[in-house]
Amino acid sequence: MGTWTLSRPQASQYAVQVQQPINADGSSIFKANGNAVIPVRFALAAGLGPVVFESIGSNNPTVTSDDSSALSFSPNSPLNVSQIVTLKASYLYTTGNCHGGSLRWSIATTLGNLFIYYGAEPNTIDCNGFNSQSDQNMIALDDLRYDTSGISGGSFYDTYTHAMQLVGSLPVQYVALVLDSGWGGDQVVSLSSATLNDNTWTPSPSDTPTPTCALPPANIKITKTAGSTPGVVNEVAAIQPTDTGSQFRVLSCNYMYNLATSSLSGAGTYTVEVVINNNNTAAGNAMFGLK
Repeated sequence: MGTWTLSRPQASQYAVQVQQPINADGSSIFKANGNAVIPVRFALAAGLGPVVFESIGSNNPTVTSDDSSALSFSPNSPLNVSQIVTLKASYLYTTGNCHGGSLRWSIATTLGNLFIYYGAEPNTIDCNGFNSQSDQNMIALDDLRYDTSGISGGSFYDTYTHAMQLVGSLPVQYVALVLDSGWGGDQVVSLSSATLNDNTWTPSPSDTPTPTCALPPANIKITKTAGSTPGVVNEVAAIQPTDTGSQFRVLSCNYMYNLATSSLSGAGTYTVEVVINNNNTAAGNAMFGLK
């Protein structure tokens, strides 16, 4: 037995619903006098999101947090490499394909890592359609997809038999399913399960967000979408002293922000968003007009 670990754990997904006095259909109009206050209120729903297994290179160097994904298994009792008799994953590429050395299994030993590549031989560049190896046991295949080049006496295109001669008697430190070739084209994989011998990982089912009073910290973001000087409102102000900076207060299971219209740039249409701090994503928005 052992422990499976996702390098990017399943995260919560959020959705908000605007509360009165702002109408959900965007029809609210407020007066733009200097003393006016718009009570901005949102209720929150939360649920578990899907597994994110991707390697995205198209957004580099701006974003690097999505460059790779891995699912690793750490045995909690002695396990030699030769004792791995089943190693498989149930997957579907939804963006891109195998290339550049991934999708692959990596078996770590004290002498180096044994890599097992998915895809059509000899270049392992196609994991879809006829060449899909989803649910196929990758142990003891009769081809040269076993990479022992990082181990003394090994080679890039190697056989399973020779790999076992090199490291079969060594204890396993960990085993990982790796996706990290987004530098050659974005890769996104829907990963349904992974199995090592009698140990199978399956993701927790993602679910529809349901109402919650466990509200994580969130910021308010306001953008003027119509009228003079459109764009993001950099400085928002609240009338009540308990509202500071751009962070929502939590009041009676709602996000709350008493917005001073004096901080806005006059008549026009505005969008107000709830940005969850722990994942820096917008959970929803509302619209209102100012005249």
